[in-house]
Amino acid sequence: LFDKEWSISFAGCGFMGIYYVGATSCILERFPRFIEDASKIYGASAGALTAAVLTLGIPLEKCCADLMSIAKEARKHKLGPLHPSFKLLQRVQDTLLKHLPEDAHVRASGKLSVSLTRVSDVKNVLVSEFDSREELIQALICSCFVPFYCGVIPPRYRGVHYVDGAVTDNLPGCQLKQTITFSPYAGTSDICPQASTLNLPEVRFNNVSIQVNSENLYRVTSTFFPPEPEAMAEICHNGYRDAFRFLQVNNLISSECPIRNLAIDSFKYVCCEVVKESSVKAQQDGLNTLREDHWWLDPHLVENLPIEIQRVLCVACRETRTADGLFSYMTGYLPKKVTSYIQIPYFLPVELVSSLSQRYLLTRGASIHKIHGSVRFGLILWCHFSIFFRYKKNVHAFLICHLLKL
Repeated sequence: LFDKEWSISFAGCGFMGIYYVGATSCILERFPRFIEDASKIYGASAGALTAAVLTLGIPLEKCCADLMSIAKEARKHKLGPLHPSFKLLQRVQDTLLKHLPEDAHVRASGKLSVSLTRVSDVKNVLVSEFDSREELIQALICSCFVPFYCGVIPPRYRGVHYVDGAVTDNLPGCQLKQTITFSPYAGTSDICPQASTLNLPEVRFNNVSIQVNSENLYRVTSTFFPPEPEAMAEICHNGYRDAFRFLQVNNLISSECPIRNLAIDSFKYVCCEVVKESSVKAQQDGLNTLREDHWWLDPHLVENLPIEIQRVLCVACRETRTADGLFSYMTGYLPKKVTSYIQIPYFLPVELVSSLSQRYLLTRGASIHKIHGSVRFGLILWCHFSIFFRYKKNVHAFLICHLLKL
């Protein structure tokens, strides 16, 4: 497989990028030459961010922590990443500015290849040469810009408007021989989840194979709306196991090479101080005590991951729980969540109109008070029409609050 030059390609996948953290951590741990000696590392959208991280050698645990933090912020809002107060690309840009070294453009040029979609003619463009660190960041931001989901006005790269590379080629370089493809969706990619049943129909989204099943439906939903941190931890762990299977099948590691087992290493490798304090008791009473002391994250969900990534996921899961423990979480957090979901059919149309309107005006650099009178009147009329025919009277107070923002 690696007798000649080879390349790697990562499909765009939004918040499912946590899958790549697990998959690439396995490869870097077990067979680092696979990534370090690749001639090209391609990527689209979130896959481009992963490609940049691997090209520049940025620690995966830092990327994992940033992704979990962004997901946590998105989950705070009813509309998730669509809420006008949540600026996804601004968070991504801040993260890139924090982690990319000053010579990132020099190290990335020639090896990193970013998939972009040019707005003027909707053609795919692969960018591999970067004149500055800022230019590299601009290319990555353009590749991640999903129209309407991230905003209305596309960002620029070298003065030209571009949007998400996944719009035209979501698995760049996959047509070339010796290109190893990664995807968090079950399909025909080299490293991807295995489908629970065989002979399923598949669809191809701009070169990415996606089998039609309930698991992939969940994964596609999680692409745009991040699931709870424990679910993201499981996705990360699945990525590790899928990459491990790929290495074994292709004889890159011994078929007898054991994957780490938590039952053996649970007291040698622990992800937080809370577990360390109870490790002696757990050793006496068995693994069940450890699970009880670690109720915010099932240890089996991260048992094979590198310890640094385990710590990040442990902290992310623990932060979502209240200080009062599991009972408080079950009796307080969950009912509130259920109530908010029940309210969504009433509030979603108004929230959505407000969100899109504010995003449009913010990206145009205009004040919300300067909106054209006819547009403002139409917006108010549409909202009242919807409420009059479909929604309860108490939604009027909610509507008024949003219109005051306008």
